[in-house]
Amino acid sequence: MIQVLKKCKNKQIFILGGGTNILFSDRGFRGIVIKLSGDFKKIGILNETVCAGAAASLSLLLNECAKSNLDGLQCCAGIPGSVGGAVYGNAGTNLGTISQHIKYIEAIDFSNAKLKILNKNEIEFSYRKSSINEIITRVFFSLKAANKNDILAQIQNLIDKRKSTQPIGIANAGCIFKNPPKMSSGKIIEDLGLKGLQIGGAEISYVHANFIVNKQNAKAADVLRLIEIIKQKAKEKFNIDLQEEIKIIGVGNEY
Repeated sequence: MIQVLKKCKNKQIFILGGGTNILFSDRGFRGIVIKLSGDFKKIGILNETVCAGAAASLSLLLNECAKSNLDGLQCCAGIPGSVGGAVYGNAGTNLGTISQHIKYIEAIDFSNAKLKILNKNEIEFSYRKSSINEIITRVFFSLKAANKNDILAQIQNLIDKRKSTQPIGIANAGCIFKNPPKMSSGKIIEDLGLKGLQIGGAEISYVHANFIVNKQNAKAADVLRLIEIIKQKAKEKFNIDLQEEIKIIGVGNEY
């Protein structure tokens, strides 16, 4: 990774995790995309400390923690994607966020391509956001011992709830908007009467209105147009400024 960064100096670089919560422009990305794999997928556990590579899947991490009777990361149950992406975006559910259990992070600095350690108190975490500007390589978590069956039951309950309330099994980019304080973006969009609105191949999900699903060969432009309509109507009717949770990557205006 360090050698790659040295050769790509002054180039536009995007680090791709598991690909969730990302919308790439129809025009593509004029730069270098780096996706971690190999050793970056490894998970190690010593007592109550867990070391997870940035490319490790969240589901695998939760399973390994449960096997070792370690409690804490169930807040990420059912969330797709990688550890690095989850930490960068401070992923979580109503049980909490992944940042609550971070001990420290190993990362590579973009500016000088050197390895560094970021202690938790050096990072600002907020709702679906962090101040991390480096490439996360490994994350060290501090967890607590608990009963494995209780942990597995909690994970399964969250997964079952997600399956019943979200459009599982059809392509989508995850939750489109962040929830405003004490409000639900999905409820706001539903109250606007926008469930089922379709542009091109993209449709606002009937199952959960904060998801835009790919019904048939949707383009990024279709999704972006729906996002624009939702934001405009939420502002007009409720005076709410919805903010995207997904990252939109690419060049210029799509429509």
